[in-house]
Amino acid sequence: MATEETGPVLVDHRERESGIAEALAEAGLDVRLTDLPVGDYVLGPGLAVERKGPHDLGASIRDGRIFDQAVRLQSAFPQAVLLIEGEPRGMGEDAWRGAVCRLIEDGVTVLHSLDAEDSAAWVVRLAKRARRSAPTTRTEGRRRAPRHPSAQAELMLSVVPGISAAMARSLLDSFGSLSAVAAAAPDGLLAHPGIGRVRAARLFEALHGEYVGPADREPPPERPARTARPPRRWILAGPQGGTDAPSYDRRAIALRALRSAPDGTQLVDGLTGEVVAGQATGTG
Repeated sequence: MATEETGPVLVDHRERESGIAEALAEAGLDVRLTDLPVGDYVLGPGLAVERKGPHDLGASIRDGRIFDQAVRLQSAFPQAVLLIEGEPRGMGEDAWRGAVCRLIEDGVTVLHSLDAEDSAAWVVRLAKRARRSAPTTRTEGRRRAPRHPSAQAELMLSVVPGISAAMARSLLDSFGSLSAVAAAAPDGLLAHPGIGRVRAARLFEALHGEYVGPADREPPPERPARTARPPRRWILAGPQGGTDAPSYDRRAIALRALRSAPDGTQLVDGLTGEVVAGQATGTG
């Protein structure tokens, strides 16, 4: 029996310029702008989406904010979706792909969209599938921490840099309790699969280090400047060749331009010379 589509889709007011709220309304959904304590979109009972654009994703990975947001999103909703829009700017591919892999290991569902229009299509589809008879209601104040003591122990360990939620569960399963992990010597931690000297040192220091108040803490060391890389361009190479081929600094924009290009046009990575898509096949 079909369920009645009740309950509004909640959209954080900071997302009003994304165009996604308008797309949701055009799809016939009840949209309400509000201040969400966690997530950007609450699409139904138990389902929330956090959207990260090219600039926001890089910044949130560098300062570690994205992992804290993911933990809070998972604590508040059974289904947590991270929507990555476009290609992150200001950081290497290995860095952001590694961060995304860690999020997937921690149980976060990650979707990738080409641009804002593609993001809207994803959110609309998710919202339609999430419609249930129970209304979506806003929860005031801070979200509750996990109630089960074991889940609380996992959360406490996973805030240590380098210790994912999966690794926290593995440590607790191996040692038996949080107190046993805290009592383990560094050599004992090193014996655990996936724990190297750096992770063992960070974990031991977090569990045994003397407390220092915020005012007395030393600022983190500045990261060394990265060597500048040549700018990456995406080139639409026509079937007749030529030197006036249009180029773009974002692959997503180049792919959109490829859709209306003449037959035989190819999308070429200007940095490597690799052909990554063709107009006739639409592959990429």
